[in-house]
Amino acid sequence: MLRAHALSYDLQVIANADHAFRFFDQFAQPAAPPCPDILLLDLTLPQRHGTELLHHLQTLPACADMRVVIFTGSRDPAERAETLALGADVFFVKPFQRTDFLLLGTIIKTLAMHSAPVERHTRRQHSETLRQQSQVLVQRVQRLCARSAQLLRRAARLRAQRGG
Repeated sequence: MLRAHALSYDLQVIANADHAFRFFDQFAQPAAPPCPDILLLDLTLPQRHGTELLHHLQTLPACADMRVVIFTGSRDPAERAETLALGADVFFVKPFQRTDFLLLGTIIKTLAMHSAPVERHTRRQHSETLRQQSQVLVQRVQRLCARSAQLLRRAARLRAQRGG
């Protein structure tokens, strides 16, 4: 997906929450490398819930400018509100169709292009604009998914009516 959007990246895949905590704790050390630009966070991590990691990230000044994309199967509005309040930039619900999944690449590309360090209040304003734009895109994808499901059900009914 990242290659499809022509993004250069150093990808770190972290297997579980405990490893994620250790990974991010290194950025609190003196002479630590810079924190990643973007975190793609699944809320259902093995060992702990992703919101625990979001709480922890708030205690790490070195990661204050990191963009966070929540990637989840949850459609719970309370969970969405909580993660956005904890500093996540985008709440992306995992789609069912592969083509809809590619929208995530667009979101990451947009965040990557706007991840240069800025003053905290400017970042919050910019993050809010990006959140709104990404939510419009997510809603569009959700409408397309719903329409696709309707068309698939209609096609199935037509096949059943034709006997085959």
